[in-house]
Amino acid sequence: MSKLIEHIVEPNTLLLSWQAQDSKARSRYIVAELLNSHGTIALNYLTESEDYQSARKHGFSGYPAFQISKGSKFNNQVLDAFGRRLPPRSRSDFSRYLELRGISPTSDLSEFALLGYTGAKLPDDGFEIVHPFYEMTSEFEVIIEVAGFRYESEVDIADINLNDNISFTPEPDNNFDKNAIRIELGGAKLGYVSRGHIELFQRCLAGGYSVEAEVFRKNGTADRPLVYLFTHFLLVEETA
Repeated sequence: MSKLIEHIVEPNTLLLSWQAQDSKARSRYIVAELLNSHGTIALNYLTESEDYQSARKHGFSGYPAFQISKGSKFNNQVLDAFGRRLPPRSRSDFSRYLELRGISPTSDLSEFALLGYTGAKLPDDGFEIVHPFYEMTSEFEVIIEVAGFRYESEVDIADINLNDNISFTPEPDNNFDKNAIRIELGGAKLGYVSRGHIELFQRCLAGGYSVEAEVFRKNGTADRPLVYLFTHFLLVEETA
């Protein structure tokens, strides 16, 4: 894990992803957005989106602190509620927590940005914060998890090495999602770009960015192995 994120993009918008525990595919859905307006953080449920409607069918009732039954928009103590998903900065191992997520302990990240760069996942509630990089610059990096590795990978985790080069292949004929992007190692499938990051990849590939990645970290358990990629986006300048 020698690589660290060098180009921090401070977000104005983060996305809230939720995983359906009762669906066969354990699908993830983007159900809400967190908006930062001059330091005031609001949560808006994306009630008109297809993802939100599908999540509702699978039992989504809202984030525990902001139940759908109480409304679709919230602007009171939103950052406090989601900030509790992060370890306190005073913790002795906080620097290690950052490094495992590709963040230098000396980086000057706001609490809002930290949510996006770490994902702020907890073991059992199915929620994850996604940084969509709507404010993307000419060069930036992000750590992403290989989605579906447990079920889709053609490579055993024991045969995956840190710093192995990774490639991405769009799958427009994918029966489940025409926007799917396959993740490959040496031509063999590892899994897919997560639902929360597909739009970012599509936007960057259409916008003239090159995308390179390598294996950054692997962990998890024997029953649920996890693989993370250090992904580098670079805007390729047009030549005359």
